[in-house]
Amino acid sequence: MTDAAHFVQVHDADGVRTLILNRAAKANALNVEMLAVLRRAVESAQQDGIGLIVLRSASPYLFCAGGDIEEFVRSPALLEAQGQGLRELMAAMARCPAPILALARGKAAGAGVILLAMTDIVIAAADLTLACPEIAFNMYPVMVQAALETKISAARARQLCLSGQLLEAASARELGLVTDVLPAEDFERLAADRLAFYLARREALSIARNARLLLEPPDPGIDRIEALEPLMHENFSRPGVQEKIRAYLAGMRAKCAD
Repeated sequence: MTDAAHFVQVHDADGVRTLILNRAAKANALNVEMLAVLRRAVESAQQDGIGLIVLRSASPYLFCAGGDIEEFVRSPALLEAQGQGLRELMAAMARCPAPILALARGKAAGAGVILLAMTDIVIAAADLTLACPEIAFNMYPVMVQAALETKISAARARQLCLSGQLLEAASARELGLVTDVLPAEDFERLAADRLAFYLARREALSIARNARLLLEPPDPGIDRIEALEPLMHENFSRPGVQEKIRAYLAGMRAKCAD
């Protein structure tokens, strides 16, 4: 089994594909191979007879800390590859004919926020927090803004990205970024029940997904993401930025290990 296959587990059963982020030692940070595994799993869903995709983390403490900083600081080529991989995954999620649900608890930051924003339904624990911390590092998360704008207004997306505001689950539900908020202390059981509710209504979710694709054609948004990608690379190329983010990611891993 490759590292990517281990870090992103793909399970199919009864027409449902479950994608599990399983890299807790790195706070589920997404590297190039993980992005590719996720993209292929989303792109191949229809031809594989998958009618619903569920995205979740194996960790009870976090969803996803974002992109793998330690990978792309090694070379400009890896930075370019991560940018391309993220863009292609976002495009695959935007175009996917199958509804995408997420189960999430703990922290989601950067690319983790992107994953949640690109889904149709988010079943969240009350302890879920969405973070756009890039502004603290003198960066602006252009790709996060593009993803947020698939669910909320451009003005609100910019506010979140510019302020670095930590968004808790209840507030995220009010904005429309989260569908359900369940108590954290019994989340696994309650989330399984809620997921079963949606699985029993796959036909309705399919209609909702098709309606979204018709009312909000994905290609213009995908074109915007592609146009924004060079600005993402510009963010990371400035002196000192990568070191600050590496320290931030190390802090997140330390908290998860406690």
